Amino acid sequence: MKKNLNKIKYSLYHYENGKRIEGIHDRLYGNISELSGNVSELLIGNISGLSGNVSGLYGDASGLFGELDSCEITDEERAKGININDLVKD
Repeated sequence: MKKNLNKIKYSLYHYENGKRIEGIHDRLYGNISELSGNVSELLIGNISGLSGNVSGLYGDASGLFGELDSCEITDEERAKGININDLVKD
């Protein structure tokens, strides 16, 4: 037998009553293996098609797919908050 698997280290978190909680909240679902950042309770839906940093995003992510980091979101934009649907191509 050979130990040849890797364990995924999640870097997703959210806040409840001011306390940082590792993982996603109950209004999100799907594959989170390619995501990082703060998944606030304002971001909802199926996040299976997304990868990258979700900090500062809100709205329903269901049906969206792609690499969030390719959207080149600035720290200032993240601080203000961005509706995830505003990142969808026309």
